[in-house]
This record gives sequence, C-alpha cells and structure tokens, in this order.
Amino acid sequence: MSLQRWFSLAVAVSGVAACSQDDRPLPTAPSFDVTTTGSITGSVVGPGGDVCNSLSPNAVLVMRLISVARDAVAGSQNLVCPNSSYSFTSVEPGDYLLRVQLPINDVVAAGFPWRVYSTTQVEVAEAPVARDLPVEPGLPLGGGVFVDGVGIPGISLILFHADVPIFGVSQGASGPDGGWDEFFERTPMVLQSGVRMVPSVFCELLGARLLTPQSFEPFVFPDQASAITCNLTQSDAVKYSHDRTRLVVTPGPGDIGVTSSNVLPDGGLGWGVQFPVNPGERPQHRDITGSQLFMGGLIIGIRPDRILSGLELNGYILPCDCRAFGPEGKLRYTASPAYGKKVTWQYSDAGFSHGAGLKVVQKSYDGVPPADYVLFRFTLTNSGVAPLTIYPGMFADWDIDDDFLDDVGATEGRLMYMTNADGGVAGGSLIISDAPVAGTSFGTLNPGDVRTPEGTVSELAGDVTNPSAPDPGDHNYVQSIGPITLAVGGSTQFWIAIVAGESLDQLRSNAAAATADVAARRGQPDVSDDVAATTVIASPQASTSKAHRAISPTCKRGCGALE
Repeated sequence: MSLQRWFSLAVAVSGVAACSQDDRPLPTAPSFDVTTTGSITGSVVGPGGDVCNSLSPNAVLVMRLISVARDAVAGSQNLVCPNSSYSFTSVEPGDYLLRVQLPINDVVAAGFPWRVYSTTQVEVAEAPVARDLPVEPGLPLGGGVFVDGVGIPGISLILFHADVPIFGVSQGASGPDGGWDEFFERTPMVLQSGVRMVPSVFCELLGARLLTPQSFEPFVFPDQASAITCNLTQSDAVKYSHDRTRLVVTPGPGDIGVTSSNVLPDGGLGWGVQFPVNPGERPQHRDITGSQLFMGGLIIGIRPDRILSGLELNGYILPCDCRAFGPEGKLRYTASPAYGKKVTWQYSDAGFSHGAGLKVVQKSYDGVPPADYVLFRFTLTNSGVAPLTIYPGMFADWDIDDDFLDDVGATEGRLMYMTNADGGVAGGSLIISDAPVAGTSFGTLNPGDVRTPEGTVSELAGDVTNPSAPDPGDHNYVQSIGPITLAVGGSTQFWIAIVAGESLDQLRSNAAAATADVAARRGQPDVSDDVAATTVIASPQASTSKAHRAISPTCKRGCGALE
C-alpha cells in the first residue's frame, strides 16, 4: 500500500527514510540575472567552541546554503572534522538560510538535533557576510498518536522549515508507546529550539475518530508549541463492521471500507478492508496503508457521461463530481451470535446535482467461516419520471500489502482481483446478478492516465475492456453488469462479494463459497431479521473540518518533495 500510499495524504515512511540519505542529487543552484555577488563565511560552533570538539574524529558535516526566495539549494559543502569552517562565494543578492546536517551517531551521543538551521535569515549584498552557525543540544518533541489513551505506532511525521517548505527539519514516526521517534530510532525526536516549522502528519486512523483536528499552521518550537498530538477515540463504525471471518470490512453508504472521514455519522473511519485478521486478534488502528482496499464501492454509469457513486473519485476520473450517494444515508444493523451482522444502508441521489432519481437499499452480511468473504446486496429503484438505463457495478483500488506499485490484476469470469507480482495475498470482488457482465476494465495510476467521465461510462458499458493488468503497478478497476433498463418505479438487484485469500487458490475457493452463499440467500427471507438484535439508526453529516477529508490517489507517493 503506501503511506501513506497516502496520505494521504502523507509521505510514506519508506519515502521518509529515503529522504534522509546524503548522497542524493542536489537541486540545481538558482540562477540570477545580476552582475554583483557576495559571500558568506563562518564556522559551525558548538557548546565547547568548535563543534568538532563534540563530534567523532573525521565526522562529516553536510552544509547547505538555501535561497529563501527560490526555496532551493544555492550552495553545498561537506566539511570533514577537524575542519568546521565554510565559505560560500559568488552568492547572488538575497536572503538565505544556513543548514548543517550532523552525523547520526554523534547527534545521539551529544543530544544535538539532526539538522540545525540559522534561526534568522542571512541577507547577502555585495559586501562579504560573516555568520557562524551555532549548534546546541535540542529539546524533545512531546505528544504522539493515541486512540483512547493507547499509543499507536507507525504513523509518519515530517517537520518542514516554514520559510523554505521543501526543506526538512526532522522526520520519523510514532513509536511503540505512541510517542515520536526519529527515523534513525532516536527516542524521543529531538528538535532545534527557535526554528519555525510546519508539521506534515495525517492523524486519521482506521477504526478511529479524531477528537481534536490537527493544526498544519507554522509554529516556533518550543515557544509556540512543544508537542504534536493525534488524539483519537474508537469510531462507531467498529460496532457494525463485518468481522466474523478473517476478512474485516466496514460497510458505508456506497463506500466499502470507509477509508474517508466524510462518510460515517461520527466523522470517523471504518476498518477499511483488513486481511488476514486471525481469530482473537483485533484489526489495526493505523493509517490507510493498513487496508488492503485503498478505495472501493458502488459505481453506476449512465450514457453518455454520467457517473453516480458512493465514492469521491477525483484523481481517478477528471472532471468528476461523482459522489451522488451517502450524505443523507440512514443506517440500521442487527447482530447475533448465530448469524453474525446484517447492516442496512438506505440512500439516494436526491441531493446530487446530476441525480437520476435512484434510490438504493444496500444490505451487507458476514461471510461464513472458514471462508473469507463479505456479501453486499444492492437494490436499485427508479424513483424518477422516466425510464432509466444503467450499468451498475464496483470501483476498486486495491493496494495489496505495503507496496502499491507491485500489484498485478486479472479477471476470471465474474471475479476481478489483484495480488502482488510475486504472489501471496489476493483481494477482489465477485459480481453476481441475472444480468450479463458488461464491463471488466483495469486502469493504472502513478504513473498512468486519469479516466474521463465519458470514458468511464464506456468502460462500464463494455465498449472498452481491459480485463487484466499483467505488469506491476498501481492499478484499479471497474466491473459492471448491464444494460439494465428500469421503468418508473422499477427495481433491480445485484450482489457484490468482497473476497480475499492468502493465495490465488484460496481466493478462488472463497469466491466459490460466496457464490454458494448468495445462491442460498436469493429469494429467501433474511433469517437474522427474526433474531433479537441490536439496532441503530443514524445519518452521516458532511464534515467541514480540515482534518476530515477524502483520500486521493495523487498523494500515495507523498504530497510534496523533501530535501
């Protein structure tokens, strides 16, 4: 998956580690169309005078001269102790920051920050400028990531310098106790006092609700803020998530997994689609990378270019005002030891600007162990004023395991799935209906083409097919049935089974079990309706909080560069 695949939305932990290497190519120095230049000279000084007195012999100091106006490296030098003096000549007029990156082993021993900046900008004109860069022991960053007071590890944090936003101050992730650890495993993270910085962290976690929105405003550490805290509580979605088998799935209104925080009544996230969750284990409170399904759910195509969905599909389809279902949804669920959970969502496209008059009753059911699947039954009713021809189905962006760029996909009859290029876990969806299969089409992002509304309808209608994705990449797919013409007041029904397996053979076996379960249920009353059960009715409200967002595939690689 990513972080972050994400974050989301956020920079992936693996990407963070890569950004810490000193041997990466440097950005090209800025070019100014002027004739006068200046210079900056000085030394890196420490508590005992020369900083090298506090470092190992032959320690390497990585110096950067950073142009504030250009947000770019204007000069670089590697100083080897005992030499701690720098000299940048032919410096164009402007404002600059000095930065030194210290050896990791030495910063741990001495308690220094990993990176140290000049706390005021250096103004360069024609006259030479002398400016030393002092290094002092840092202070620990407080806070961390907590769900109901329990620390959650593995949530990425990057701190950028507020004046030059692509340049990092420090980077790391929450540790076993939830507190912030640096990427080189120093606990806690140690920062330089007096630096104005901006945090990059996405506090939203699967199965949880954020209690206090995270601020992304610049702050001076530690005077204006000495801690960054993600404080969460368990989401209400945990109560009605399907967890009877090793496949844990949260059903939302047209949204399978609910990995976006503008869907559920309490503004929290679902568990996504987590597999395998062994008996007795709890699904993971973690970022979107903990879900095998990055985003998935109901999609309906209407010729020539109308898309109705329970998902925010911007980034996959452009332009796309596609989320027609969900904001007014009503929820009811029942649960019993004998039959598991049945979750009912009722929603329509009535409040959508391009609505077609469709009403939806979505029921989902626990699978039957030992097979790993969850069933969704969609009943669509035309409440409009004219007959309507539709192509309904499933949109899915599976990111199997931790690497979202190594997935491959295929179609086998009514089953579409993805797995890693080297095998292992597989996840997919099985569409079951009396109507014929219409569309089976894979797309690819990161890199790849973004769909258009008209092109997506063509895929859903089966005009264009792409039933496999044999090369590793970041794939997604649409599968559909149709055409189905609904008279005014007419209804149709179809099923989607979400299936997973630890191998392709296991996936196929679980898909067969899901098919048999649907066959047994079709035309039969819901037996769990006759069982004493818990019932809840709720309606989600659209959130206006900056912390509540729809996930986007464009941020799987990380939203922004880091130097």
